[in-house]
Amino acid sequence: MRVICLLLISFSLALPLCSAAVDSEEGGGELWFSCDDISNCNLTEYHTGEASVGGNVNSASPINPETILIELPMAPSQSDIALLPEVIQELQIDLRYQDDVIGLTRPDLEVTIIIAQSTTKIEFEGDNNPIDGISGPHRIEDETLNLNGDRLLWPDEEIRILLQFQVERPGNWELNLRGSSFMILNIIWSENIDSRDIDEPSSDSSPVQTELDTVHYGALVDDDRDCWSFEVYEHELLKITFEWEEVPSEIEQNHGRPDLILPDRRLAPTPELQTEVVNGETKVTWQWRALPTGEYDMCIGGKLNSFQPYKWIGLTAFESLGPTSPDEFNYESWAWPGLGMKGDSKSAVNLESSSGIITLVLSLAVIVGLTIELRKNSTSKPIRYGLFVPGIVILLLGGLISPLWTLTGEISSSDEKTLDELIDDRLEQLWHASHPATPPSSRAIHVGSTFGMLEGEILSLRLEASEAWPLDDGRWQLYIPEIYELDIESLIFNKVAKKSTNSVSDNLLDSHSRNFILLSARTVVLDLLMLEALLVVDDIPDSKVIKIETEMVKSQSFGLVQDPVWGTKPADIPENRWRFLQENLYPNLIAIIMLDGDSDDLEFRIQTDFEIQHNMMYSSTSVTPSGPLLESNYLWIIGGVILAGLGLSLENRRRSRAKKMLIQMVEENKWN
Repeated sequence: MRVICLLLISFSLALPLCSAAVDSEEGGGELWFSCDDISNCNLTEYHTGEASVGGNVNSASPINPETILIELPMAPSQSDIALLPEVIQELQIDLRYQDDVIGLTRPDLEVTIIIAQSTTKIEFEGDNNPIDGISGPHRIEDETLNLNGDRLLWPDEEIRILLQFQVERPGNWELNLRGSSFMILNIIWSENIDSRDIDEPSSDSSPVQTELDTVHYGALVDDDRDCWSFEVYEHELLKITFEWEEVPSEIEQNHGRPDLILPDRRLAPTPELQTEVVNGETKVTWQWRALPTGEYDMCIGGKLNSFQPYKWIGLTAFESLGPTSPDEFNYESWAWPGLGMKGDSKSAVNLESSSGIITLVLSLAVIVGLTIELRKNSTSKPIRYGLFVPGIVILLLGGLISPLWTLTGEISSSDEKTLDELIDDRLEQLWHASHPATPPSSRAIHVGSTFGMLEGEILSLRLEASEAWPLDDGRWQLYIPEIYELDIESLIFNKVAKKSTNSVSDNLLDSHSRNFILLSARTVVLDLLMLEALLVVDDIPDSKVIKIETEMVKSQSFGLVQDPVWGTKPADIPENRWRFLQENLYPNLIAIIMLDGDSDDLEFRIQTDFEIQHNMMYSSTSVTPSGPLLESNYLWIIGGVILAGLGLSLENRRRSRAKKMLIQMVEENKWN
């Protein structure tokens, strides 16, 4: 289509409307300002029309300014369904004004961006009194779009830009085009509904004749019914697998159980269910046992304002051929693999709890003894205030105040969370976010927040590390045993048992619970992966107690279209470093498999293609191991003891000499 458009443009510049509307293909979000004249302007995908347009203003004055309005609708109309970004990647408008009084200026400009039912207004301040020539064109990057929570642009919905400015002096205005004025949107997903809905026509009364073991492609649009008719031969197990493509959560279908109609026109009994989510695509396998042979009908139904492509295939099998039932799968207890740990475990340094209490007790005993000695009368002020008192002060700092500082830092405060509490709060958040009634925009915000912390919230976490693993660049990564002791599966199913109020029939979970289980399993795994990667410090900690205290700020999210991740970050990490960390950490395969039936179970499969580069990992100032107030705490204690001891020794020697002198004087007086 676009090649044809380019050919047509090369033949005639009078065809500006042949370009495609916005989509996720390369260049599909570029909207160029194109005009044949002032009254015929459009937003097009290619540079078309005149190099610039303009006009004369003859009667404008400060009392009676003249307003110029330019309207640019997108042409042609939107044909795909597209997921819009939350920000404008780039907007540039090269508008100039020339008069005989000031010369060339750039007027104030109001830009109104209309997308479907939403409106975003942007005001540019002009360059009305240039000294060394006008500055560059009006330009912004990463400006927020006001989409009113609706990120989808449906076919035939419009994008329109209105340019409005006022002039107060007679002159000429000019809008430069052909690459000088444009808007760029980063369209991350789009789809042509008609090209994917290839299974039509079909309905309950007119199913499509097919073979069960054939791969079927199609799309479920709105509340349509897609139906097929096929023959089922002798078997023990009948499995039908639907694989749903990733789409934005706003339009995701519900993946409900298909209506399988038996040869006697009755509905088949409730099947066993296995759900697998692999990199955003959901594979749902329904399995029946001991069904009769004959001709079957199968239908799936959608819901309004929803669209999702799929493919499906059926399979008949016998039990003796291998593990074809969910009950026959052997899942071992899954342990966290430590994908975020990139240090050298063989050269690990053990971390111990601080010896603050022992140091505190011993130092207190020494200080009490020295204080008693200090109270004795002494006539040597240089010894008292030059050695003894400074020694006590240094010992007080190193032996009492510094250990108390360490112990206070290791104690958990009321606003700090443990890892268990953080995950429990995260699961609570995901339970509400996964509810069918939750708006997709709200779901994306909460699911995409790192550790469940929204923009402006404070992450306050207390952890205990057992080891520090060296990195190639001389820094250290902290190993947290608590992460490896987590039973993620039990935590998730316990939350379902606690929160779900729906009556469960036929041993199957309700759709909300299934959605929550799959979503929370993936999200918690990615949260733990990021947590490990953030535990990087410059030096070996003096204590195994680690605290993370930071404000979380908004960042560009990563991952799936419908359920992004890592959309908030610690405030001290630069955006570009956070992006590098996202790209290096995100696994190339995340597969979550859930068996739903007599016994619920989860299986995790996570793979990465390469090792993260150590220089991509960031030492956040929010990660603060507890430590003493003074570095080399024992040296301070030893120094204080030495000074006080030296003063005590000199004082005792002085007292001994004084005592001897007194005895001699008494003996001399006695003989006299």
